[in-house]
Amino acid sequence: MRLPEDKFDLDAVSKLEAAGYPAIAPLLDDLVAWIADGNWPVARPVADLLVSTGAGAIPALRGVLHGNDPIHQHSVLLLVASRLSPDVVAALRGDLEQLATSPTLDQIQEGVSELAERILQKLDLPRLS
Repeated sequence: MRLPEDKFDLDAVSKLEAAGYPAIAPLLDDLVAWIADGNWPVARPVADLLVSTGAGAIPALRGVLHGNDPIHQHSVLLLVASRLSPDVVAALRGDLEQLATSPTLDQIQEGVSELAERILQKLDLPRLS
């Protein structure tokens, strides 16, 4: 198994899909980097792969959500977090609330806070106090 070598390496993504989870678990932190730009050809297939891992993707997603790249955060929210099952995305509730209620200016400009709020509303998760 190998990671994509470039943004066009759909063959590598297909092989990772075939291997499935948990075989790809050690690669999840590196895979999440391939959705930094949602326009890359590998972004959507990698996002599909991350969604298919369910809760296994949470640590890798958190790494991005706690980072300093609002464009990557937006891609993670749009392409992965918004498509996770309610019970899995509930594990990100605190992260989503932080992004929705205390965003940086860059996160506001990139739509991260708005998207986090929409995910919370769609899933009707109770607010943490």
